[in-house]
Amino acid sequence: MWIELFLSLLLAHVVADFVLQTRKGCRDKVERKWRSLYHYSHALVVFALSWLVVWDVQFWWCALVIAVTHFAIDMWKSYREENVVWFSVDQFLHVLVLVSVSMFWSCRNVWSLPFGITTRIVAVAVAVLICWKPANIFIKLMLRYYSVNMPEDDAKTGFNAGALIGNLERWLILAFVLMQHYEALGLLIAAKSIIRFGDAQTRKSEYVLAGTLLSIFIALVTGLMVGMAS
Repeated sequence: MWIELFLSLLLAHVVADFVLQTRKGCRDKVERKWRSLYHYSHALVVFALSWLVVWDVQFWWCALVIAVTHFAIDMWKSYREENVVWFSVDQFLHVLVLVSVSMFWSCRNVWSLPFGITTRIVAVAVAVLICWKPANIFIKLMLRYYSVNMPEDDAKTGFNAGALIGNLERWLILAFVLMQHYEALGLLIAAKSIIRFGDAQTRKSEYVLAGTLLSIFIALVTGLMVGMAS
């Protein structure tokens, strides 16, 4: 099925775009545009991972198509403002390419996941990674878009406790959804509400509430999509 191939390529995309790509590389691509070597090295990583996860020598040209289009989309995005709209459009275009390649390849070749790996394992791996860095970036950009700014005290510290709490929160929600223990979601939300109940700082409360709701939404949708895919 094409969905298995798509999930494998999506896993490679998330690893390449969010796990292996550094802030320094992203900043350099935005500042130097086509002159940045990170554009080219990142495209090579995308090509290698896309080819590797499929584990089929004949897939090399499809991996090349993914890498070239990824390079073109990233180059186009480097000329755009850094906000949640262009971030979403960028990721949508990447995913659209992966869907197209997956359907095209599956219509012409018989393919299955290698090494006895199941669709659910790949889907869960993708969900865990999405609830990590992509979710953090999306939430940060979404809050900035609506001018819900991080409290100054938190912004000045090098350690962002909110990001850590958000990651753990999303992973817990994802686990509850996958185990179909939806009642535990209420306990988790109530526990966090109690912890924050005594916070009299309106700006900080708004920031925490907005971030929490976005975090819950992402984890819920991701968990439900894992269930549908597997």
